[in-house]
Amino acid sequence: MATRGKARWVRGLGVAMVGLASLATFAAAPGCAEDETMLYVRAIVPPTRGCGFDGTVDVNVITLTWGMLDWSCKKEYSANVLVANTMQRNASNEIRRTDANRIQIQTIEVNAVLPGGAVVAYDLPATAVIEPADGNTPGYAVLNVPLLPYRKIEYSRIPGTGLVKQVDFEIRVKGKTLGGREITSGTFLFPVRIGEGILGAGGGEAGATGTCVGQDFYYADPNTCPNPGQ
Repeated sequence: MATRGKARWVRGLGVAMVGLASLATFAAAPGCAEDETMLYVRAIVPPTRGCGFDGTVDVNVITLTWGMLDWSCKKEYSANVLVANTMQRNASNEIRRTDANRIQIQTIEVNAVLPGGAVVAYDLPATAVIEPADGNTPGYAVLNVPLLPYRKIEYSRIPGTGLVKQVDFEIRVKGKTLGGREITSGTFLFPVRIGEGILGAGGGEAGATGTCVGQDFYYADPNTCPNPGQ
């Protein structure tokens, strides 16, 4: 019953099961030489341990289509950003040991678009090496970052009224191939709905809890909140 309750909440939150290999076919096809198809943000994936991700990225990975943040429990939004490299491996096994098409991630650029259109822009440090694609299957990495850093935006200063205010996060990932080519992804949009007391146990189903307390899933114990009332 707990699993079923969680599944219903996951559907309500907005998640998708994606076939990563098949969806990447177009991006990896010959002739698509734009940087925005060589490195791209595929999705935001829900956490598997704490606020991080230690699962396997495969055709059955679950992704979020939007997030929720309970400001009365947590003052930042943690995101696991799934990034793909569609550049092909070098054919030579000898070259492959130091493949020039591996990408070293360096920075994530964020524009937080508030209701009404005002923008708060900032960069997030991030590091990972993403392997090149094998055929039509991209190389993947999951970057755990504070998409909304601790109190970067004060809830009281987000325009709008009502229980929930939505902030749209425009995300771009920047890096460099081991061959020395700088590369930037296209923009990925991820909305987060922010409110106070919106994820407390009173509104949830039994067992419908996540591992990152205060965001995305209902939590049962306010004592587990990382920074309530601060």
